[in-house]
Amino acid sequence: MKSLFAFATATVLAATHAMAQESDGLAQLRAKAAAGNVEAMYELGDSLDEGDDGEVNDVEALKWFEKAAAKGHVDATARAAYMYDVGEGTEVNDVKAAQMYLKAAQAGEVVSQYNLALMYDNGEGVQTDDVRAREWYKKAADQDYADAQYSLAYMYDQGEGGPEDDKQAVMYYQKASDQDVTSASYNLAIMYENGEGVGTDYNRARQLYTKAAKQGHGNAMYNLALMFEDGDGAPRDTAKAYYWYALAHHRESEGADEKRDKMALRLSDQQIKRLDADVKQFLSEIEE
Repeated sequence: MKSLFAFATATVLAATHAMAQESDGLAQLRAKAAAGNVEAMYELGDSLDEGDDGEVNDVEALKWFEKAAAKGHVDATARAAYMYDVGEGTEVNDVKAAQMYLKAAQAGEVVSQYNLALMYDNGEGVQTDDVRAREWYKKAADQDYADAQYSLAYMYDQGEGGPEDDKQAVMYYQKASDQDVTSASYNLAIMYENGEGVGTDYNRARQLYTKAAKQGHGNAMYNLALMFEDGDGAPRDTAKAYYWYALAHHRESEGADEKRDKMALRLSDQQIKRLDADVKQFLSEIEE
């Protein structure tokens, strides 16, 4: 018992010493920040925001981010903008968020470019402006920001913020799909299936539907099942059609249950039992 107590005491002392070291580090950051060191201001804000010293303090974090932002620190400007955007350490202030996102975006900060585009897209803190939204999505997309690539592709696809351009839509959907943006793979599959901005290619459409379906996209599951039912891009396969319709039904894709039941009429009870087990296994894997 004595040795166990000694070990516990040593552990407590070590932990106390570690906490003291962390506090010393924060104190040093405070001193440097108070002396006007811009990077220290940002690092102090980051530590407080993340709770590196054991406790999150968003109010003080925002204060230091704003001090650093006032001295031109781009990352601090972006962090402060986000805090105003979502209401961390302050009330939500979309106008202030948009103003600070703009400053960071103009300096090339990619997340701010995307978030500013969203604000123009949705009319938050600024007037809705599809033209500016498209411009900022493009700036972020061209820095390889996946969500911006998808949003830009969609605007080209729908003709929002400028002329419809199916070829540009295909290009940016492909970029986003390559980064596993599920809806991009689904929309790109539709374009290959319908020959929009690219030559009709059922095989490529099926591959993309499969990719999106395996990521849990209900409508991709439905369209993939339809291709197996009709023999587009692959030989007709009733079992695979049943499987994907059944999954689409679980993902609340409209009409999938009726299609599944229609396929069931062409299958044996043993086949259906096996396929239902496969469906259950797939759902358990994507819902983990």
